[in-house]
Amino acid sequence: MILDQLINGIVLGSIYSLMAIGYTMVWNILRFINFAHGEVYMGGAFVAFFLSSLGIPIWISYLSGVAAGALLGYLMEKLVYKQIRSAPKLNLLIAAIGISIFLQNLAQLIWGATPVRLNSPFLSDSITVGTTRISVHYLFIIIVTIVLMFLLEIFINRTMMGKAVQAASQNIHATELMGINANKIISLTFAIGSAVGAVAGILIGPLFLVYPTMGAFAGLKGFTASVLGGMGNVPGAMIAGLLLGI
Repeated sequence: MILDQLINGIVLGSIYSLMAIGYTMVWNILRFINFAHGEVYMGGAFVAFFLSSLGIPIWISYLSGVAAGALLGYLMEKLVYKQIRSAPKLNLLIAAIGISIFLQNLAQLIWGATPVRLNSPFLSDSITVGTTRISVHYLFIIIVTIVLMFLLEIFINRTMMGKAVQAASQNIHATELMGINANKIISLTFAIGSAVGAVAGILIGPLFLVYPTMGAFAGLKGFTASVLGGMGNVPGAMIAGLLLGI
C-alpha cells in the first residue's frame, strides 16, 4: 500500500512540477501569475486527442499538442499581455482570468462537455515489482518529467538564450540596455512554459480524462507548488511539485 501510494504521489507530483515550472518562468519575467496556464494544459491535451481520433499516429498527436500549447502561450502574450504589460498588475490578473474563462468555453463549444480519454501506447501495460503492479504509463510520465527538467536546466544555465532569460528575470530594463530583445525573451519564455504545461496535460489525459475545465484544479496545484518552491525558483518548483504530490 505504501509503495503504491508513493508511486501515485510521484506521478501526480511530476504533473504538478511541470505546471509549476510554467507559472515560475512567467513570474520570473513579468512578476505576475498567468492564471490561464491551466487552459494551456487543457488545450494541449484536447489537440492531441483530436488528432489521434483522426487516426494520426499517437506520437505525432502528442508532439502536435505540445506545439499547440506553445503557440497558445505565445499568442496569449502577443495578443493580450503585451498590450497591457505596463498597466497595473491587477489588469494583467483580470486579463488572465478572462482568457481562462474564454478558453474553457471555447473548448466546450468545439469538443463538448463530455470527458474523453486520450490514447496512450502504454496504458494497458504494467510491470510487477514485488507485490506491486506499476503501469508503464506511470513510468512514462516520470521519465518524461525527468528528461524535461534536465533539458530545462541545461537551457537555463548552459545556453546564451537561457542566460538572457535569467538576465531579463533580474532586470528587464538593464537587459534591453545590453542589446537583448526583451520582447523576444518574454515570448520565448511564454512559449516554453506553455509547452511544458501542455506536456503535463497530455501525460495525464489517458489517466484522468480530458475535459474543458480540467486545467482549473491542475492550475491550482501548480500554483501552490510554485509558491511552495519559491516564486521564480525553477528547481524549487520541481521539488515542491513532487513533495506536494507525495
